[in-house]
Amino acid sequence: MSIKITRVTSESFEWERPGIWNGMHFYGPGRLHKVTVYTDQGIHGIGWNGGTAAVRPNNFYSLFVDYYRSFLIGENPLDTKKLTFNLGQKQNKILGSAGLHTQVLAALMIACWDIKGKVEGQSIHSLLGGKQKRVRAYIAGGYYAKDKGLEELQNELLYNINELHATAVKIKIGDPSAGIALDMKRIEASRKAIGSDVDLLVDANCAFDLPMALQYAKEMENYNVYWFEEPLAIHDFKAHKTLNDSTSLNLATGENYYTLADFETLIENNGASMLNVDATICPGYDVAIEVAKLAEEKGLKIAPHGCQELQLPLVAAVSNGELLEYYPPEVDELRKELFYPKLKLDSDGYVTVPDTPGIGFDLNMDLLNRYRVN
Repeated sequence: MSIKITRVTSESFEWERPGIWNGMHFYGPGRLHKVTVYTDQGIHGIGWNGGTAAVRPNNFYSLFVDYYRSFLIGENPLDTKKLTFNLGQKQNKILGSAGLHTQVLAALMIACWDIKGKVEGQSIHSLLGGKQKRVRAYIAGGYYAKDKGLEELQNELLYNINELHATAVKIKIGDPSAGIALDMKRIEASRKAIGSDVDLLVDANCAFDLPMALQYAKEMENYNVYWFEEPLAIHDFKAHKTLNDSTSLNLATGENYYTLADFETLIENNGASMLNVDATICPGYDVAIEVAKLAEEKGLKIAPHGCQELQLPLVAAVSNGELLEYYPPEVDELRKELFYPKLKLDSDGYVTVPDTPGIGFDLNMDLLNRYRVN
């Protein structure tokens, strides 16, 4: 099909919500950046960044869209692999190898994949491989918050299980003001609340050095923790290997890796058993599916990080897609109405992949336009 990009737009939105934090970052206002790619065939696609626990500065996103726009106009949006290379690796000398610009490129490439799905009459999930129709989800939560003690944490986890049908839940650790003693109380209280049949995931968000990570891992082995996520600085590959060789826990990382080379180096160092590739951090589905396939070759699982509506096509596309991260409205109340159709866990803790052409989800613009900033 002869099709060319004719126009690219950028929109940003921001809204207030109660503050939450993890071991490294405080999350204040909710933010979302949307791109739309238009074509000469009357077909358009959308992509976005943010939407959940986002602290990245919205005002930079539009500048990068302006930069990329001249490279996109007149190009075929279906040739996403070529576009990803030309706007990615070929721009390293100008923009650097990774950063906010890579996230903007991801949104643009997701929009092109949305177009590709609409042209082909297939879902992105199907175009990427379509190996699974349903995927188990875990509820992302357990953040630190003002006046949130152990009882409130337990109640949150029980709500996720009893009302949202979760069979796996995640909590945060690593707040410097908490320390290992209080964090272990959080883990102990969480395990006590959810019982032995629900998987408990623990996320440090890169808060530890190797000695501290080793100490945490040793203690967590007593609580049947399903995985220990981002315990270390992301590019300390030797430390990842040491930790992975020293613990029986599954180590999960990768949400902040921008390139296939990052994952290759992690795997070469035997640094993790679960890869949290994020299609909105690395530059879109072309790179993300390469990571997923590499993981499959090496006998590793993927559990993508980030906005569930965009990560679902990826995790379900491959047979080694283990878990979908699912952010509930309790993390951000706007999520109740932000996307449609609404993605919910089935009674067994799995989610079903939509077969709508393209992404399969859309943004509620009537809602978002109330919070437009540019």
